[in-house]
Formats: sequence, structure tokens, C-alpha cells
Amino acid sequence: MKRRISSGSHRGIYETGSGFYHYMGKICDLMLVSIFWLLGCVPVVTAGASFAALYCATSRSIREDIGTVSKKFWDSFKKNLKDSIAVWLIFGGAIFLILLNYGIVREQFGGLPGLFLQMFYLFCALLLIAAASYAFPALSRFDMPPGWIVKLSFYLTFRHLPRTLLLIGLFAVSYLVLLINMLTVVIVPGLYALAASALIDPLLDQHMPDSGADGG
Repeated sequence: MKRRISSGSHRGIYETGSGFYHYMGKICDLMLVSIFWLLGCVPVVTAGASFAALYCATSRSIREDIGTVSKKFWDSFKKNLKDSIAVWLIFGGAIFLILLNYGIVREQFGGLPGLFLQMFYLFCALLLIAAASYAFPALSRFDMPPGWIVKLSFYLTFRHLPRTLLLIGLFAVSYLVLLINMLTVVIVPGLYALAASALIDPLLDQHMPDSGADGG
């Protein structure tokens, strides 16, 4: 596994020595990266690359002040586009089939057998969502084949179960906020990625080689 090379550190354009301007700049960056993510998801098939780029830009530019949001997002988007399509199709296709079966069971089966199957399919969907929460951040950090990204994501899901449960909760809250008010799409994706990166970054760092630096 090969670690990617990072760019130099960068001070945001809103950092003028005032905490107010600094944090206002961060909020603007969160809104900007959320809009970029939405644009990247429009073709659907490129949604995986958009998720990886969202994580990269939020983790590196907003949390660590390395590079600009625009450059980090679109550089990562282009770099990971090919591999992300394969990873996206694996997770997206599996979740679609599981939810399809859930809908069929809900309509056709009743009683305890039907309830058991519904709970089983929901559990499988949550498991895939949890693994995907690791997969696209890992894709933005590592030069690995899609198959290895998927394997690593499931390993992290079970190896770090408490953080996995936090990620699922974070995803659920973000999803509910978007359902309540779709206008929050201009900032919720960035906020989700910011919080998720604080949970995931230390785990990915454990799988980095000692030499080099990443940048996504």
C-alpha cells in the first residue's frame, strides 16, 4: 500500500488574525465543499468519487489547513474517479438490492417471519452503509485496488465497532436533517464529513506506512 504525496500547508483566505473571520471562513468552506459534493453526485455513477473528494477536502483543507477546498476536492475527484466507480457500484448495487428485497418482504410477508426478514435486511443495509463510510475515505487516502478497499472497509467496520456505531448515528442524524429540510444540503454534507473525518482519520493513519505523506 502506497501513501500519496501531500502539498504544503496553507492558510485560509479568511484567516486575518481574528477568530471570527477564521471560523466564518471555515463555514464558507463547508458550504462550498457541500455544493461541490452535490454537483459531483449529479451523474449518480460518479457519486463515489464525490464522497471520496468530500472527505479529502474536508479532512485536509478544512481540518488541517492543507491546500484549498476547491483544489483538494477536484484533484481527489479526478484521481479517484475510475476506482471509485467500482467501489460505488459494489456498495450502491448491494444496498439497492437489499432495500428492494426489504420492500418486497414488507408487502408480501406478515407475522414474525416477515418481521424477522425486515430486520435482517435493515441490518444488512446498515452494515453496508457503515462499511461504505470507511471505504470512500480510505479510497481518498490509499493507492489500493477497489477489492482491497472493500476488504479494508469491512475490517475497520468490525475491528472498531464503537466508532462504527457513532458513524451510523452520525449518518442517520444527517439523513434526518436533510429529510426535514432539503435546503440544508448546502452545509450538512460538509458537517457530516468534518465529524466523520475526526473519527476515521486516526484509524486510517494506523494503516499508513511510516514514510511519505498522504494528500488525496
